[in-house]
Amino acid sequence: MLNRNIPPRTKKIKSINFCFPEKHSFQNGINTYVLGSETAPVIKLDIIFKSGIENAEKKLEPTFANSMLKEAPQGMTSNETADFFDYYGAYIQNFISNNTSGLRLFVPQRFFVKVLPVFADLIQNPAFIEEDFSILKEKSKESIKVNLTKTKYIAAKGINNQLFGDFHPRGWLVKPEDVDTINLKDVKKFSNTYFSSKNCFIIASGSVNTETIKLIEKHFSKEFGNNKFVKKPTNKRIFSEKEIFKHYEMPNAVQSSIYLAKNLGKLRDEEIVDIGILNTVLGGYFGSRLMKNIRENKGYTYGIGSFLTDYDDCTVLKISSELATKYVKKTIKEIFKEIEKLTTTPISNSELNLVKNYSSGEILSSIDGVFQNSIIWEKIISSQRQENLINLQFERLQNITSDELMQIAQKHLNKEEFFTAIAGS
Repeated sequence: MLNRNIPPRTKKIKSINFCFPEKHSFQNGINTYVLGSETAPVIKLDIIFKSGIENAEKKLEPTFANSMLKEAPQGMTSNETADFFDYYGAYIQNFISNNTSGLRLFVPQRFFVKVLPVFADLIQNPAFIEEDFSILKEKSKESIKVNLTKTKYIAAKGINNQLFGDFHPRGWLVKPEDVDTINLKDVKKFSNTYFSSKNCFIIASGSVNTETIKLIEKHFSKEFGNNKFVKKPTNKRIFSEKEIFKHYEMPNAVQSSIYLAKNLGKLRDEEIVDIGILNTVLGGYFGSRLMKNIRENKGYTYGIGSFLTDYDDCTVLKISSELATKYVKKTIKEIFKEIEKLTTTPISNSELNLVKNYSSGEILSSIDGVFQNSIIWEKIISSQRQENLINLQFERLQNITSDELMQIAQKHLNKEEFFTAIAGS
């Protein structure tokens, strides 16, 4: 009989098995990365363009272009397109980030041959129907109105504005009236310019075989979009006045949201790994310094955390929380206390081992299966990081010391260089 007073045995994770994709290059220059598996009869096909929000010349332009891409190909309506994919049990997801955008197709392997031609047509010959565009504009306008009532949204947008300025897409503060400045001609131009075969790579994962690859090549080996090289718009950090601390007043808010952020500059892969481990200690998991102090000991908030945002020219460390307004000042004070401790006192061996074990498990979870692996590879390829980044991360995790973490904190966590945004009453 199982004795529940005895905990299960644990063992140290000594190695990981990170899958490397098989690479195929098509005649139009598109590189396709294949991660095959027979565990499930499903195919996930990611069409990824190396352009995103930062390619905008107008607010919302890339977001609208990306959303319209999935609506319908030429010769079909949006309802017909939706019915077609539903019939075959397929699902399409559009996505956009600062530097990437595109479509993901999830489809049962047995229907791939039926679904792929229409999916390819969506990308290569989008219909851009005026009625669909009008509906999208109305939905977007309502969504922005709702977001502008949320303290977390205002603080998140505000901290980026403080970091990057009014004239950089990362710092733009979007308003409902900005929707009216976008027309279908702008969207078509953006799509044709940036959603092209010269600006694209593909990741195919799941039940992929030789025939699958041949089908993908058949439908994606021809050129589409504007295949001339297009230089990314120059997005300068221009500030009328650089505000380290800013309170965004929201009189009707029942609570406040805070964001603290520091631009760490352009980091090498090894530095990204190191600061990632330090971030875990600070606020990257449930047992982090910020959670223990501010949530468990002080009871100021239900949740607080820190995370890294990796841009093409810099990495930003952010700390965020939602809490009662009366605890805002106390919470910010405690955050800086925890940052100070990391720069002055080496963490204990027991805490370091806890972080190592947790992070090792997180790495294993992040590469558990080909679909998870495809997410990692999308990040590595689009950000031009070295291919063995995950192995580098795991190896460094096993060997990093408390003294090294303190040195990393001293180098990167200067309290005077943090920006603070508060949204609330």
